[in-house]
Amino acid sequence: MKWLMGIVWLLAPASALAHTIEPCYCDQGCYTNEVTKLTCTPDKARFKSTGLPASTDSQMIGIRASNQQFPAAHDFEFEINRSPRYQQNTTATEPGAIGVAVNGVPLFNPDTQGPAGATGKRPTAFDAGELDDCGGHAGRGDDYHYHIAPKCLIENLGADHVEKLKKPIGFAMDGFPILALGWFEKSNDVEALLDLCRGMFDENDSYFYNVMNKPKWDILNCFHGRPRGFARDRWRPRLDKNQREIVGLPIRFEIQSTQRQTEGNDVCHTMTGRLSNEQILTTSGQTRRISSQSGSIFHCNAQCYGLFFEAERKPQFRGRVLYYDLITERCPIGFDPSQIKTFEAYLGPPQPYKGPPPTGRGPAPGGNRPPADGRGPPPKGSGPPPRG
Repeated sequence: MKWLMGIVWLLAPASALAHTIEPCYCDQGCYTNEVTKLTCTPDKARFKSTGLPASTDSQMIGIRASNQQFPAAHDFEFEINRSPRYQQNTTATEPGAIGVAVNGVPLFNPDTQGPAGATGKRPTAFDAGELDDCGGHAGRGDDYHYHIAPKCLIENLGADHVEKLKKPIGFAMDGFPILALGWFEKSNDVEALLDLCRGMFDENDSYFYNVMNKPKWDILNCFHGRPRGFARDRWRPRLDKNQREIVGLPIRFEIQSTQRQTEGNDVCHTMTGRLSNEQILTTSGQTRRISSQSGSIFHCNAQCYGLFFEAERKPQFRGRVLYYDLITERCPIGFDPSQIKTFEAYLGPPQPYKGPPPTGRGPAPGGNRPPADGRGPPPKGSGPPPRG
């Protein structure tokens, strides 16, 4: 395979032969300020991050189908293999992490983690309208991650980083760098030279992946190195009024604005947008359909939130029914929910608790989900726990 790639180089235009990438695993200048504590050994590069991109990025804006998760600060520890070996055999990606961007935000496979459709394939997060304008969203653990090329990050890095210096925009979980050649300068476009995994060799025989610079902005399609566990994460899940873990229910909610404010020990997340074509349970036990209505969902703590949950299914209900649980008993002093345009609260009989929805994959790598308090040994396996 490597020899055949060499033939492609001989037949390629002269401009394509000029590419010499700069992996810069151990150069802090290759990373953004969101990456901290970069250290290196001859074989590994290690660093930490909160998993959040620059505050100037439009996180969650543009999402049309929300899972009611909020981008929260995590405690990621990444370990990148500095000496990846090219293998002729490829390894398929799976729903979940496939690498990390140079801002410390995980990169995910394009697929959602919901059940497969009639074709046997899961829809992509891009096609499902689940991604923001930057190509990411918050997953089931309130972990922000990208499912496609990190568009805002690449724009922030700029043409010098991407095209002139040919530095990575991320690293795959097999250790090979991920570039974005051709994003700013079409003369650097290598799309026609890429293999099935979206990779190629530079003139120094160094292998790298290259993201697609147009829809659907693919990152990579498979691995030409051996993927390995490369991340650990400690986190605390959000809880409801009964101290049960909240895993957001997908709803037709177009996010138009977001706000995050810290009040003492609480971080209050608010997302405002438009709910469309959903059936709502009222306090009287009747249902009504919302064709289009603006409002907000929010969460500060287990006694201060406004979120949608799925109501108990009944024979008289046609299709899924939601209810809006509005809890304001212990909101922080600096957070006033009366100033938020909320939806109609359900005040009827308690609804049964529905646990996390299935992903169709079985347990996360390494066994169970992290402990509810976020402590103890972090999950093992191929990157951060797959939370979609």
